[in-house]
Amino acid sequence: MPFISENELERALVKAAKNPAGAADFYRQLLEANLLVMGTVEGQEDATEKFTLAPGGRVNLVTGVREGGGTFLPVFSSLLRMQEYAKKECKFLQVNGRALFDLTRGAPVILNPASEYGKELTPQQISHLLNPSAEQSQVLPVIGQGECPPILIETLTRVFTSRPDIEAAWGIQFHPPGQEQPHPVVGVETAGDWPSLMQAVQAAAETLDQAFDIQRIDRANPVGLASTLLQVPPFYQRRKNGPALN
Repeated sequence: MPFISENELERALVKAAKNPAGAADFYRQLLEANLLVMGTVEGQEDATEKFTLAPGGRVNLVTGVREGGGTFLPVFSSLLRMQEYAKKECKFLQVNGRALFDLTRGAPVILNPASEYGKELTPQQISHLLNPSAEQSQVLPVIGQGECPPILIETLTRVFTSRPDIEAAWGIQFHPPGQEQPHPVVGVETAGDWPSLMQAVQAAAETLDQAFDIQRIDRANPVGLASTLLQVPPFYQRRKNGPALN
């Protein structure tokens, strides 16, 4: 279904996805907002009114399992986003974002894992959010929603369509700190020969006045910007009956 923002946090999320300049406001609101997380507090399983977690209280949270293995903590910006993911009634808690991330330090988090707009945060990124400092090397990337230049998408799609080893491709705009403008980053999932693919991409891109980065995607072990790329819809995906452009 179309993504219609339910609150200020979701409006900030959509804005940041469409314009990298909005990322800072999104992260600020993420810490300040009340987030939803599936689970219960020991001794308060049947609570229907607002309550405060007692010192030493035990929180039992529901985790999600990645397709390629590994777990994550699903959190949600609204009840609707949680319903999209859970598909059924479930116990849940409403917790301030900063308090939740502090409570669950060390766990990878995915905001709105079943929605069009979401964000994955690694434990290192969460640590940076809670304790930003100039000494930390971890940088929070901006959020992208496949906004690579259309001419780049068209050019790469022609290359990928001609190669049966390409399963899917994603694109985002990444804005590294210290640079004035964002630049496209493309992720490619393939079991084929990477050097020959790079040769084909370079040959096709010679006519483009567009610099971009490209990296291989392993869903089971996402590294670098792979986790961010996997949060956006692929612009190219091979279907069983043939290639398709999304």
